[in-house]
Amino acid sequence: MSNFEDLQRKWLQGKEDIGNTPKVINEVLSLVKAKKKSTVRFQYGNIMVLLITLLGISAFFYYTAPVKEVLSRIGVGLMIGGLLLRIAIELMSIVKSKKMVVIESVLKATERAITYYNFRKRIHGPITITIITLYTIGFFMITPEFSLYFTTWQMVLIDASYIVAAAIFIPIIHRSIKQEVHTLLEIIELRKKIVHESF
Repeated sequence: MSNFEDLQRKWLQGKEDIGNTPKVINEVLSLVKAKKKSTVRFQYGNIMVLLITLLGISAFFYYTAPVKEVLSRIGVGLMIGGLLLRIAIELMSIVKSKKMVVIESVLKATERAITYYNFRKRIHGPITITIITLYTIGFFMITPEFSLYFTTWQMVLIDASYIVAAAIFIPIIHRSIKQEVHTLLEIIELRKKIVHESF
């Protein structure tokens, strides 16, 4: 049985026993709050990974490979800018998540959850694709200058490493995003169920 089905079962049990309904509502909302916390933990995890990547890339280009060509500097700017933008979006998501107060009226909470889900859906769609595209363009814009200092085989390895890293991390990110969206949809559906059963 899924988490959502378990929450629904608890809610329906409470509806059968009117005396226990407030207690069941509190239990259900506590479980919803726990799911919300897991989403926020996922976002904090994203921020940590992005910050480590940002610091690593910044240190690399500052200390190890300070690029000089304008094209390369634009490329580095796109890479770092994309990471900064994604970090800012994750911080905004956490702020928005905190506005989804579970103890407020169920209808208002549902509206907030829907607004939040639509915001996250936009992030995981065109915004994320745009950031990854800009980052990739930035990475390959550095290639011409790097080719002045590295052999052809070294350049092949550098470019291939990016493709390998993408092949490893994109499926992981995709699974995490699917899980987060699934959790948010469960919260929204549960709140809708509570509203429907309450009237």
